[in-house]
Amino acid sequence: MRLMTRTALALVAVMTVVACDRSIEPTEGPVAPAGAPSEAETPPATAQQAGGLAIEGEGLRVFDAEGAARALPFGTPQETVITAVNATTGGAAPEQSANEECGQGPVQFAQYANGLQLLFQEGEFKGWFLDEAGLTTADGIGVGTSRADLNAARPVEIDPQSSLGIEFTAGDISGFLTAADGSGTVESLYAGDTCFFR
Repeated sequence: MRLMTRTALALVAVMTVVACDRSIEPTEGPVAPAGAPSEAETPPATAQQAGGLAIEGEGLRVFDAEGAARALPFGTPQETVITAVNATTGGAAPEQSANEECGQGPVQFAQYANGLQLLFQEGEFKGWFLDEAGLTTADGIGVGTSRADLNAARPVEIDPQSSLGIEFTAGDISGFLTAADGSGTVESLYAGDTCFFR
């Protein structure tokens, strides 16, 4: 009787271990973590998700490799902004210059090879200008965006008084179009202070 009870208990224990250990089954290829989308469902990583820089109406936003964001709003110290942006360009330093004749007084510029120009005054980040494709806003607006996509993403207002070209405002950013009609694309973008001579 005692031997039978021990045998029954041992059998129950083995069955319990086997039942709890169903995860050990042969599989083909690596298994995605629970809750992770399959490879077929995973969209291609955006520049922001993969680590990089986004332009926005209140300044810039830096994304690390995990997708965590750090805002660089207008008013941020110049050295902080340049250090952060340099990190997103692989450490490439910008070409720096100054202009004593801007309407708001003397300003300094940092010009990057990707078409991004940063404007500083009295040691603070005050504005940006972009005239090459690559960088975008978080909602995908950048140089080269079609007028249709711009209209779909944001309300667009054309400035009929601009002496500089087909100038528009789209939410919290502004810029220029290559044409006023539907064939136009975004030629350049800016936010914050500028040094345009109108």
